[in-house]
Amino acid sequence: MSNYIFLAIVILCFSGVYAQEENCPEPKKKAVKYFENARTASFNDKKTLLIEAIKIDPNYLEAYDELANLADKSVERAYNSGNASGIQQYTKIKIDYWNKIVEICPEYRNFFHAMELGNYYFGQRKYAEAKPYFQKIIASPNAYKKDERYAYERLEDIATYFKLIKDTVPFDPVKLEGPSSKHNEYLPMLSPDNRFLFYTRNMPHEDKNSFDGGSKEVFVQSRKMGVNKFTSGMPMPSPFNLGQYQGGVSVAVDNKLLFITLVEVIPYRGENRAGLGQMFDNADIYFTEFKDGEWSKLESIGSHINTPTTWEAQPSISSDNKTLYFTRVVDPFGGDMDIYKCERQPDGSWGEPINLGYPINTPGDEKSPFMHSDSYTLYFSSNEHIGLGGYDIFYSKMDPTTGQFNKPKNIGYPINTEKDEHGFVVSKDGDYAYYSSMSEDKQLDIFSFELYEEARPEEVLFINGEILDNTGKVPEGAQVMLKNTKTNQEVEAVIDKETGSYVGVVRVDKDEDIMLTAKKKGYAFTSQLISSNEIVVGKPIQTKKMEVKPIEVGSAHTINDINFATNSYEITPKIMLVLNEFIDFLKTNPTVKIAINGHTDNVGNPQDNLELSERRAKAVYDYLLLEDIDPSRLSSKGFGSTQPIASNDTEEGRAKNRRTEFIVVEK
Repeated sequence: MSNYIFLAIVILCFSGVYAQEENCPEPKKKAVKYFENARTASFNDKKTLLIEAIKIDPNYLEAYDELANLADKSVERAYNSGNASGIQQYTKIKIDYWNKIVEICPEYRNFFHAMELGNYYFGQRKYAEAKPYFQKIIASPNAYKKDERYAYERLEDIATYFKLIKDTVPFDPVKLEGPSSKHNEYLPMLSPDNRFLFYTRNMPHEDKNSFDGGSKEVFVQSRKMGVNKFTSGMPMPSPFNLGQYQGGVSVAVDNKLLFITLVEVIPYRGENRAGLGQMFDNADIYFTEFKDGEWSKLESIGSHINTPTTWEAQPSISSDNKTLYFTRVVDPFGGDMDIYKCERQPDGSWGEPINLGYPINTPGDEKSPFMHSDSYTLYFSSNEHIGLGGYDIFYSKMDPTTGQFNKPKNIGYPINTEKDEHGFVVSKDGDYAYYSSMSEDKQLDIFSFELYEEARPEEVLFINGEILDNTGKVPEGAQVMLKNTKTNQEVEAVIDKETGSYVGVVRVDKDEDIMLTAKKKGYAFTSQLISSNEIVVGKPIQTKKMEVKPIEVGSAHTINDINFATNSYEITPKIMLVLNEFIDFLKTNPTVKIAINGHTDNVGNPQDNLELSERRAKAVYDYLLLEDIDPSRLSSKGFGSTQPIASNDTEEGRAKNRRTEFIVVEK
C-alpha cells in the first residue's frame, strides 16, 4: 500500500502544464471519435471505448493516458477497501500503460510519464529499471530545468546504490557469548564508559496459569569483563521490570542518569479518524537517577513531549546531558517516524521537541538515533535515504560551528543488507559497533564487529575528577568546563551533586591540550591544564581535585600550570592558554582588583630568586595589560623564596612553592 501512496505524491509533484509535443504522433480521426464519446461515458463504458480507440490507433497517447487514470482510480478503490491484491493488479496495469506512452513518445506531457515510471521503480528500489527513465529526461533538450535537476539527483542516488554494492566495507561480526543466550536479546545499549551493556531479553513467562506459557521482556544489564567480553547479565532491579514493557535506553556519561522507553496500550484519542476507538501502543520516555545506591522512581521527561496521542521512544543523551535525541511519531495512525531532539533548560526541565529536519529526516521513516559521546556523530536508521533494503544504518556529522548535520552516509554493505538494520551503537573509542541480529539458531542475539575507520566517530577523551569548595562540600551551581585549546570546543562536565565527582567528554586529537576551568558566581578562578603529552586517546584521565574558593579580599589563589622554564620569565604558549582563561575570569568579574605575586623555591641564590620572581610576576602583569585588562585593577610583586607554602626538602614541596598567585585586593 505504501507504493500507492508514493505514486500519489509523485503525481502531485510532477503534474502540470503540458509542453508543446511536436515530436509526438497525431491520433487518427476515427480513434478520436471513440475517445470523445468516452468523455461522457460511465466508468466501465469509458474503459471499453478507450480500448477500442487504441485498437484503431495503437499510438494514441491520450487514450493510453486516460486508461492509466482509470487504473489509478481502481488502485484508489482497492486501497480504501484494504484490497492488497487489487492494488497490485491495477498498479501493474497503470504501469504498463505508462510504459507504452514512454515507448511511443517520452516527451508527452513534459516527460510526466517518464518521471512517474522512474520514481515508481525508484520507490520500489528497482534502480536498474528506474535509471533509463531519468536518462531520457536528461537526454532531451526540451525537458524543464527543474525536472532535469531532479533526474540528475535520482541518477546520483542510483549511482550511490550500485557503488555501495560494489565497494564493500570490512565486516566480521562476532556473537557476544555472555549476553547472547537461548532466548532473544535485542535493543543493545553500551554505557558511554563501556563498562555496562544494557539490552532487552525475551524470557519464558513464569505464570503457570498462562494458557500458552507466554513470554515477557526483561531489561538486563551485563558487566564488561574484557575486550568484547561481558557477563551473562542480570535483570535490572526496581523500578525496572515491574510489568510494563521497558526497553530502548540511554545512559549518561557518569552512569547515574538513565532514560528508558515505557509502552502502555491505551485508547487512541487523537485527531486522525482512522484511529478513533482503537487501542495503540503509546510509547513515552522516562528517566531515573542513581542515588544512595539505588535507582529512583521513573519520571516522565515532560507531558509536553510525552502525550497520549504521540509515540516517543529510543532516547539517546548527549555526553553533556544537555540534548536528548529520540524517535517520534506525531500521528500513530498515518504519520512518519522522525528523529527529534529537546534541550535541557536552566531549571533542569526539557524544552519543546524539535524535529531535526533535513538532511536527517525525510518523507519516509527515520528511527533508532544514537548520538556518540563525541556529541557530533549521529547514527540512525532510515528506509528513505538511498540504501540497500528496508531500514539501513546511516551516520552524519554535526558541524560544530553551525550545529547543522551534514548529508547522511550509508554505513555500507554488508553491514546493511536487504533486510532491516537498526539498533546500532558504537563504543567510546569508536573501534567497535554493537547490534542485534538473527543468529544461526534463529534467535536474536547481540553481535559486535570492528568498525572501519571512515565510519568511526571523532576521538574523545573522558576526564574524571572531583570538585569541592573550601569547606569540603559540593559547591551548588558550580560548573566544570572542558575546553580543547586548539579547536576552542567547550563542553560542560556532568557533576554528581552528592559527591562532587565529575565526568566530562571532549573531542581531542594528538597535539591538542585540554583546559579545565571551575566556574561559580562569586568564586575565584581555578583551572587545570591537561597537556597533550599526558593524553592517550581512549584512556580516561583522572585529574587532581579542584577546590573553589569564594572571592574574598585578602585571599590568595594559585594560578595552576604557569610553569616557567628554568631561570626564564618568558610567557610560553602553554602559559598563554592558562592566562587566557584567567583573563575571561577578570572580564566576567570587572570589579575585582588583584595583586599578582611571584614565588620560587629555595634552590639557588636568594637575591637571584627574588629578582626572577619579580620578573615573572611582571611578565604576567604585562600580558594581562595586552589583553585590555585595566592597569588600575592590577599590581605585581616578587617574593622569591620567602613565602613557602610547603617544605622545600622534597621535590613535591618545591614544585608547590614555585608558583604564581593572585591576591584579591578589592571585589
